[in-house]
Amino acid sequence: MQRPGRDRVAAVSGVLFVVVLLAGLYVAPDLVYPEEQVGGVAGTFYVNYESRLLAQAVLFGVASVLFLFFLGGLRAFLARAEGQDPRLAPVVLAAGAVFTALGLLQAATLTALVALRGNELGVRAQGSGWAARALFYLEGAIGDMALFPFAAFLAAAAIVLVRTRVLPRWLGWIGVALGLVVGLVAAGSIVGLDIEPVDQAIFVLALV
Repeated sequence: MQRPGRDRVAAVSGVLFVVVLLAGLYVAPDLVYPEEQVGGVAGTFYVNYESRLLAQAVLFGVASVLFLFFLGGLRAFLARAEGQDPRLAPVVLAAGAVFTALGLLQAATLTALVALRGNELGVRAQGSGWAARALFYLEGAIGDMALFPFAAFLAAAAIVLVRTRVLPRWLGWIGVALGLVVGLVAAGSIVGLDIEPVDQAIFVLALV
C-alpha cells in the first residue's frame, strides 16, 4: 500500500475511533456503587443495564483496535516531520499504546463486574459484595490512570506540531494546553477531587 493509502487508513481509523469511543461513553449510564444486599437497587441496576454495559465494553474494545491503526499512522507522520532522529514520535507511540492497554483493562474490569453482579442474583449468593465493590473502584481507578498516558500522548504530538510547523502552530499550542489540562484532571481524580462532569467534558474535547 502506498503512503497516501496508508495515511488515509490512519485518518479514517482516527475518525472512527472518536465516533466509537463517544458511543461507548454514552451507551450506558454511570456505574452505581455495588451494595451488599443481593437483589437490591445496585444489583437491579447491573441486571437491568447488563446489555448496555456489555455493549460499552465491546465498543471500548473496538475503539482500541481503531486507535492502534490511527496511532501507527500518526507515529509515522510525526517521525517524518521530526526528521532523521525523531525523539517525540516514539513517546507518542508508547503513550498511545499504554493508554490503549489501560482502556482494554478497564473494559475487562467492567465485564467482570457485570458478570459478578449477575451471578449474585442468579444463585442468590451473599458475601461477594466486597468483590463487586473492589471491581467498581478498580474500574474507576484504571480510567483515572489512563488519563496520564493520554496527556503524554497529546502533549508529545502537540510539541512536534509546534516545533516542526507541519500543521498550523495554533493547533499544536491547543494540544499542549489540552495535554496539561488532562494531566491535571488525572491528578485531581487520583487525589479524590470531585471534578465530574468536568473531567469527562475535557476528555471529549481532547478527543475532538
